[in-house]
Amino acid sequence: MVSDTLLIHKKFYETFVNDVQDGEPIQLLGEAYLEEQKKEVPELSTIRYAQGELYFHYKDFEAAIFKWENIGSELEPWAKKNVADAYYELGMLSTAEELYKSIASEILVLRAEVALQLFTLYIEEERFDLASATIKNLVSFHPDYPNVTELARSFFDSQKDWESAIELVVNESLRTGVIKWFDVLQGYVDLGYTKNLLPVYFTQVLELLSLTDQKRFEKLVTSLWQEYRKQEVYFEWLTTINTFFYTFEVDGAHSWHDLANTFKDTYLELIDGQYLVHELQPIVPELLSNWLRLADSSQVMFAAAAVLSWNEIFNEQMNPLVVGDAENLLAQSHVSESSFQASSELYEDVIQWSNKHDVDSGEKTKWLVEVLMDLETQHLLITGTDKSEKSSFVNSLLGAELSEEETPAYLIIRDSEEPNILEVTGTERISLLDLGDISPNSFIEMNYPSPFLQDHSLTLIDTPPMDRHTVMSPEFLSISHAADTMVFVLDAVSPFTDYERDMLLQVKKRASHLSIHFVMNRMDKISSESDAMRILDETAERIATDFPSANVFAYSSEYNNRKQMEEASEFVAASQTGLFIEQLRTDTLLYFIRQTLTSLLNKRVEMESERVDSIAWNEEMVVKVNGAINQLMDLEKDKINTISKSYRLIKEEVKNDLKVTIPKLLRECSELVKEDSDFSQIHLTLNDEMNVRIQDYINRRVMPRFYNSLQHWIMESKLDFTQCQYELNEMADGFNALYRDNRMDLQCDFKVLDDWGRDADRMTSGVRIEHVNILLRHTPSQLLLKGAGKLFGSIGQNKAGMYARYKKFLETMDYDDVAEMIARKFLSQFELFEKSLDRDITMFFRGAKGNLHAAVEQSEYEIKENQATLDKMRERPEQYRDPITLFEIRLRQYEWMQKASR
Repeated sequence: MVSDTLLIHKKFYETFVNDVQDGEPIQLLGEAYLEEQKKEVPELSTIRYAQGELYFHYKDFEAAIFKWENIGSELEPWAKKNVADAYYELGMLSTAEELYKSIASEILVLRAEVALQLFTLYIEEERFDLASATIKNLVSFHPDYPNVTELARSFFDSQKDWESAIELVVNESLRTGVIKWFDVLQGYVDLGYTKNLLPVYFTQVLELLSLTDQKRFEKLVTSLWQEYRKQEVYFEWLTTINTFFYTFEVDGAHSWHDLANTFKDTYLELIDGQYLVHELQPIVPELLSNWLRLADSSQVMFAAAAVLSWNEIFNEQMNPLVVGDAENLLAQSHVSESSFQASSELYEDVIQWSNKHDVDSGEKTKWLVEVLMDLETQHLLITGTDKSEKSSFVNSLLGAELSEEETPAYLIIRDSEEPNILEVTGTERISLLDLGDISPNSFIEMNYPSPFLQDHSLTLIDTPPMDRHTVMSPEFLSISHAADTMVFVLDAVSPFTDYERDMLLQVKKRASHLSIHFVMNRMDKISSESDAMRILDETAERIATDFPSANVFAYSSEYNNRKQMEEASEFVAASQTGLFIEQLRTDTLLYFIRQTLTSLLNKRVEMESERVDSIAWNEEMVVKVNGAINQLMDLEKDKINTISKSYRLIKEEVKNDLKVTIPKLLRECSELVKEDSDFSQIHLTLNDEMNVRIQDYINRRVMPRFYNSLQHWIMESKLDFTQCQYELNEMADGFNALYRDNRMDLQCDFKVLDDWGRDADRMTSGVRIEHVNILLRHTPSQLLLKGAGKLFGSIGQNKAGMYARYKKFLETMDYDDVAEMIARKFLSQFELFEKSLDRDITMFFRGAKGNLHAAVEQSEYEIKENQATLDKMRERPEQYRDPITLFEIRLRQYEWMQKASR
């Protein structure tokens, strides 16, 4: 049988020449060919095949092709492949490709070689898709062929065809189990090339690797985890890996620290408020179960507490066996893992979430938490009743007179190089100059240099005088949780009364972490030293019944000496918490987190209620303001009617006066006619005089009266407008009381009156009536009279008759039409003014009306906005509620850890 190696490298000819010592291979094969021809049935195919190889090696490709074209033995498919190789070398690539593709053989080696040649040809022609398909086909039918898989991977890498490269690597990992393929896959994962593949794709690889190399398995799982964390299929990955680890046998000899940390980080990420509960419930229980199985001694407390907190909030979701394991592991845990940093991060997450949702979590709590973060300074709360003169003890400790009397606020006194005073309210922080004007129950931060506070690393908290009301107040409850130690100042004259005892038991009940100590103040009021010692001993004995760990210190502000101050300093030092400050602060921080979460839940209810109330209130305001708009419109119509009517009456009065007076004036002109008048021209003279008398009457009599009437009308209008403004001001005050803001301004435009005044001056100043043809009209009587005057006016005996006729004519003539015409001309501009009154009065009310309409629009906008917000809140209430629930799970986890630590 012919060796595949000889055929691959075209060295089959060596089988003919290796046994011959002398002669060239070409010569030897020629001689062998001649010898074979002499046989009766010669077999020349093998010799011709060998000759073709030699011609090929000597680059006589045409001769090689000639030799290989007529091979009929078992070497025929190899000869066909060799012909294709020759055409390839000649650069006739298309011919070579057709020949390669025409070869049909069951010989795997030959098929592999043909595929490799085609692969090379396609790369040379830059037909990379065909090259990829060819190498994939070769790997599929002969993956063990030397260097094929490495060649394929190299090609895929060069083409950045990561999907094909990863498929190759995964298949080879599963087929061979060789570690190098897992390492290559690890590299692809680290470079981010696997991001487009579904998580289930890697399940078999992980199963195999977990059985062969757990270190590499852990690394690969962690890398895939980090990659899928950035993808949309992250939850699908979590489901896949949960399912995988459900049946995974944990090797106790191997430390799964990195993988357990990944479980931990994932759990904290899932419950940080960005996901809803229904999204997490199918994933988290299994995630916690697997984490608990993998956690080492440094993580087991955290994992066990996470299991218990989830099970506590979502009862019956966790496997009871897992819960039992968590309880046992937590009880047996010898590692006291501090929760302070984790609790601080939880609080920051809660605050960031509340800020994002525009929910105020309370400035006082924020400030108290900031105070808690300083673990280098202990907080000493000093309180007492109003009879104990607590302030004198505080002042003596600090060596400064903070206040002559008890303040109604809570003072937090801190050592600082830069003195300042800050008032903390429910919503803001305000800088103050002194303590002269502070709100009761507010928090006041006082910073100033204090050697005593610095030496003892202390912050003092001074409260208002304690009574039953103070003890139960939320301010005292908060401030007592912020304190590490409490000193209660007693009055030595009547120390530790039942009233004081009951209050302190309430404090102990509500702030169980707080250690309580006592100062017997005003010892100077006791008459003798023996009585003082007796009272001190009896008081200490009574105190020990309820507060067995309490220290009791005798003090008097009257004994202001060094020895007493040294003893006070020792008392304070002995009363400090000691080495467990971080644990105590963690308890306090968790308390404030719970208070904040409760506040946020209540805020949700308040926010919804506020929006419901706001919608109802704005709807009511729309009705009220629309009613006010209608009222204003009625008022406007009324003023248009009354003011316009008043103006028309004045105008009609003037018109009537003109219609009555002008005819009278014109008739009186008859006195101008004399017997010796020139009757041929008298009609012209009379017409001029009549116009003069009309103009004179208008200027001297009509205009002054009209002007005075208009001024009186403007004054009456002003009174009407003023009354309207008064009513509108009352209306605005009523609305502003409802708005609790000076939103409504119903000021009217009194400039209208100024415009009217100017128009009245203009219209009644220097009015000139056009010359009117009174006697020059073409009426029959006038024509006859003028004609007679011209004809007979120069005849003396006819003058007496003309005189009588003219006089009678002037006295009996109907001047009503003349008066009507003059009145119309005179009043024309006043009628134009009248037509603008409606517009002017409307302009007077325009500002007030616009303000009312704006109020309606604002209320309708607020209704729309609040309704949209309310609909959103009611549509998906879990978007607000679920993050708080998840925050509570983290809170309970840290509370479990605190409990285990103790």
